[in-house]
Amino acid sequence: MSAHTFNVVYEDAGDGWVYAHLPELPEVHTQGEGLDDAREMVRDAIALVIDDRRTRGEGIPATGWALVEPVDIAA
Repeated sequence: MSAHTFNVVYEDAGDGWVYAHLPELPEVHTQGEGLDDAREMVRDAIALVIDDRRTRGEGIPATGWALVEPVDIAA
């Protein structure tokens, strides 16, 4: 089994929850109660999606890139 690297985007979901998703695997959406929990949940979700893709004979995408940066707008 080969190793894969993915970009995980973590966002504040409010009330201590963290939402996680991946640009490379749009099927992966999960959340956790705090960042550590979200990290664990997203690893599980990635493994499930990869297994499902392999079962269907679909490829696993190569690592893409993601950038999060602030943009200042006068409003």
